[in-house]
Amino acid sequence: MNNKFNRILACTMAAVVISSVSVIPANTVTAYAPKPDTVFVAAESVSINKSQIVIGKGESYNLVSEVLPLTASSKNLLWLTSDSSVASVDRNGKVTAKGVGNATISAITHNGKKALCYVTVNEAPSEVKLNIHSLEMGVGENYRFYATVPANTTACVRSYSSSDESVVSFDKNGVMTAKKAGTATISVKIFNGKTDTCKITVKNAPSSVSLTTKSLTLNPNDKYTLHAAVPENTASRVRTYSSGNSDIVECDTRGTVTAKKEGTATITVTTFNGKTDTCKITVKKAPDSITLKQTSAELDLDDTFRVIYSLPSNCYASKVTFTSSDRNVAEVNAKGYVTAKNPGTADITVATSNGKTAVLKVVVNEPVQIYAWSSSDDILNSVKLNPVKTNSKMLDDKIDSIFGDILNSRMSNAHKVKACFDYLATNINYAYISYDYSPVYGVNYASYNDREIVISAYSTLVKKLGNCYDYACTLAAVMQRIGYDAHVVHGLVGMSAGGYGNHYWVDTNINGRHYIFDAQVENNNLGWGGYVNHYFYCLDPNSTSMYLYQETWSTSNFRTY
Repeated sequence: MNNKFNRILACTMAAVVISSVSVIPANTVTAYAPKPDTVFVAAESVSINKSQIVIGKGESYNLVSEVLPLTASSKNLLWLTSDSSVASVDRNGKVTAKGVGNATISAITHNGKKALCYVTVNEAPSEVKLNIHSLEMGVGENYRFYATVPANTTACVRSYSSSDESVVSFDKNGVMTAKKAGTATISVKIFNGKTDTCKITVKNAPSSVSLTTKSLTLNPNDKYTLHAAVPENTASRVRTYSSGNSDIVECDTRGTVTAKKEGTATITVTTFNGKTDTCKITVKKAPDSITLKQTSAELDLDDTFRVIYSLPSNCYASKVTFTSSDRNVAEVNAKGYVTAKNPGTADITVATSNGKTAVLKVVVNEPVQIYAWSSSDDILNSVKLNPVKTNSKMLDDKIDSIFGDILNSRMSNAHKVKACFDYLATNINYAYISYDYSPVYGVNYASYNDREIVISAYSTLVKKLGNCYDYACTLAAVMQRIGYDAHVVHGLVGMSAGGYGNHYWVDTNINGRHYIFDAQVENNNLGWGGYVNHYFYCLDPNSTSMYLYQETWSTSNFRTY
C-alpha cells in the first residue's frame, strides 16, 4: 500500500515539476544552470493550523500550513481528501463541505512529510441566535457576543457587524467596544445567510456606583444578593464583586454573598471604569433558641396582636418567619401581626433561619350574641373599638383633660361610655349659649356640620352649658374618641305636654344595630330621683315611639355610616 502511495506521490510531484518548467532559449542555458555549490534543502516537517474542524454543509474553511525548515527548497504541498463527497480541498488548502459525514484532509510535502486535519461536516443551520438581544453599556466598555445554532447543525464562522461603528465597533478578534453614547444594531451572520440582531444602547460611563445595601448581618451559610446602581443616564454592564475576606464571606461574580463563619468582611463592587462602593457584612452566630414574650393570646374577631420574640445575647437571626396552623382562624403577616378571622384556635409558629421555633397559642372568641333583651353592658362590650380624633387639637385636649380623670384602663368599654354619659347628664346644664369658634381656626372641614359639631362640643365642655344639639355633639365626639361609631341625629321627640318637637340625640351603630343615647333628656329627668336613671341610654329605637328619626348627621372628621 505504501509503495503504491509513493508511486502516486512521485508521479504527482513530477507532474507538478514538469508543469512548472519553462522553455529556455539555447543561448541562455548557461545563465540558468544551477551553480555548482547550490545545496538542496529537504522539508523536515509540515503542520496545519487546525488538527480538526467541524463545519456546516456548504461552508468553506481555509487551512493554513507551514513547512519547516523555513529554508526548505520546496514548500509546495499536495492537498488530498479521503472522501470528496464529504469534503473537498483545493491546492491552497481551502476545504469545502459537500455532505454530512467525516473526512481526513492531508497536506503532503515533496518528500512525503504529512500533516492531517480531521473534518466533520454537519447539516447547515436553519437559524442563528445571539446570546442576548438587547444590551446597555457604558462608553469604553467591551463585550464579546456568543451565537448558537440548532443541535446537530454547524456554522464554523460567524461574522459580526455594527449598524453604526461610531457608536459600537468590532476589533479583529470580534470584541465589541462602546465608542460613544447612542444606539446601534449588531448583526451576526453565518455562511448560509442566516442572521440575528441585538440592539445596543450606549450611555456615558458612570461617575460612581452605589450598593443598595451598605451593611448587613448574616448567619453562617446564609446567602444574600447585593444590588448596585449607577447614576441616571450612565451604564456599566460589568459590575465585579469581591470579598475582602473570603474565609468569612464569599462573593460570586453576580454579587451573591455566602456567609462562611463568624466575623466581618467588606464586599466591594467595581464598575468597568473602576468606580467602587462597599458593603460591610457581619456574620454572627445563629441562635440556639427563640423566646416569646407571650405564649398565648385571647382575641376577639378582627383583633390584631403582635408577636414579640427575643434571642440569646450575641446571637442573630437573619430571617424570622411566622406561620399559622389555621389561617381561617388567625392570619399572621411577615412582621408578626396576628389578625383574628374566625372563632377557634390556631398555633402561630415563629421560626429562625436555622430551625429554632417557638409557638404562640391563639384563641379567637365567639362573638357576643346581642338580643333584644341583652343588657346595655353586653351590647357595648360586644363591639370592637376604633378610636377617632376630632381633627381639632383644642377639642381633643379638652376631652382628654376632663375624661382622662374619669376613665381608666381597668374599666370595661361599657363602663367608660356610662361614665361619660353620666358626666354630661349631671354636669351640663340646659341653656342656649354663644359658641367659641377658636377650635376650628386654621382647620379645614369637609362640611358645615363637621365644623359646627366641633364648635358646639368645645363650647359645651368649657361653659358646661348647652341645648339638646350641644349635648348630642359633645357625647358623639366623646364616644367616637373612645372608639364607638356614634353620630348626631336630628328628628322629633315626644313632648310631656303632648305631641312631638324638634330634637337632637346620639345614634350609635353597634354591630349593625342602632341605639339611642340622649344625655340631655336624661338631664331633664334628674328630678325623678336626683340621679341618672339611664332611661335614655343605649335605647333600642324599635322599643319606643318617643323618637322619630329625620336626619343623620355624619361627619367626615369622625365616622360616617
